[in-house]
Amino acid sequence: MNPPLLRIRLLGGFGLVREAGAPLVAHWSRPGARTLVKLLALAPDHALHREQIMAVCWPHAELRAALGSLRVALHTARHALEPELPPRGPSAYLTGDGDLLRLVPDTVRVDTDEAEALGRRALNSGGRRELAHALEALTGELLPEDRYAPWTEPARERLARRRADLRRALAEYRWSHGGGTLRPEADAARVRLDWALHLDRSGRYEEAVTVVREALHSYERQGLRDACTLAAARLAEVLGRGHGADEALGVLEAHPPGPGAPDDIRAAHHMARSAVLSYCGRYDEGLAAARSAERCAEAAQGADHAVLLARSLAQQTVCLGLSGLADEAVGPAESALAPAEESGDRALLATVLSVLRETERRAGRHGDALVYGRRALALAEQAGRPTATAFERANLAELHLLLGERADAERLALASVELAEPFGGTALAFALTALARVRGGVARNEAQRLLERAGRCAQEGGHLQAIDEVRLAWGEMVEARQVLP
Repeated sequence: MNPPLLRIRLLGGFGLVREAGAPLVAHWSRPGARTLVKLLALAPDHALHREQIMAVCWPHAELRAALGSLRVALHTARHALEPELPPRGPSAYLTGDGDLLRLVPDTVRVDTDEAEALGRRALNSGGRRELAHALEALTGELLPEDRYAPWTEPARERLARRRADLRRALAEYRWSHGGGTLRPEADAARVRLDWALHLDRSGRYEEAVTVVREALHSYERQGLRDACTLAAARLAEVLGRGHGADEALGVLEAHPPGPGAPDDIRAAHHMARSAVLSYCGRYDEGLAAARSAERCAEAAQGADHAVLLARSLAQQTVCLGLSGLADEAVGPAESALAPAEESGDRALLATVLSVLRETERRAGRHGDALVYGRRALALAEQAGRPTATAFERANLAELHLLLGERADAERLALASVELAEPFGGTALAFALTALARVRGGVARNEAQRLLERAGRCAQEGGHLQAIDEVRLAWGEMVEARQVLP
């Protein structure tokens, strides 16, 4: 009798479905066993060398300990996939072939395989229905519970490219059959802008700059002025986060809104200008630009109205707060919350909650600040924004420190540094500064080394707020006589 087919779901979260047999367990006793199955499900031909699995699951363990952990995880995984399996019986789903472990191709199906196969067939046939069906099959984030795991990144990249190919093909089909309003090249550029936003939120700023430049050049070739203004605004915001403030302002000046530009295009332009100005410390000018963005957002129609309004109000709060006008910052911050929630954009709502957390902290209402900060952290994690997540952890660490909760502060600061480490620059500067503050009262020399490194990271990132934060932390330590002036 053939074993029942096992289906492994990776899109939207890890899950298992079996067509027959004993019910599968809901909770696995060993996290390493789940990771083992996920790794095999993502691997080419669903096979990996044992050492590859040990390197991911137990990277710091000695060889003997890692081998022992692998044996336990393998036993757990086999019995989770097949609860009725006898103690020493051969698994119908997960087998060993020398040093290789593999999922059995005849009895296991993985949703990403089937979705990608649909995509390949649709791209070959070019039919509208097939393209739309394939794009729908690829909907859902790959393993959101492992969003920051490096071993998922190749598959994420591959699936994102496949989605972009399908969107582009669908746009070309609609255009060629009279059902589209944009030329294929313009629609392809729009896909690039969407992908660049994902890269930006993932902390991959250099890649985002490259992709937005491609979109901008495409729009320039086609003479699409409004689209150029929008792409220039996106490019300026990414450039402005580093040392590119002058270049960012130049890009905005080269592509201003035309006389008949829609209000949402005007709002995006002013919003980008405000962000860049705030990055380089020109807060009064940034505030004026954010207020211009708000006026345009109020007049804008369509789906982006709430997003633009929330962003412009949040940006006003940032400029006011950094100018030392904390009391005036409260109003715009509170007004930004409703449109941010209306937008349905988790990343935007996280940003607004982060701004509210900071206004409450400055007002000394640390309990309320914690509430906002925890919500902001949860949303940043859900939105897949590692640098924003690291930033929120660092700020929560400092709040717990102010409340005398050193253990929670230490845990969050360490988690912030760990997450920010691969990105360096601004994200790591904030994380290291938070950890230095936590360690300052108990390990003076270590805190000093952390701040020295934070200063280098802040200069590397070129973000004025990060540079000022490091200087402020040094001043606090000097005042407390923890280091020599």
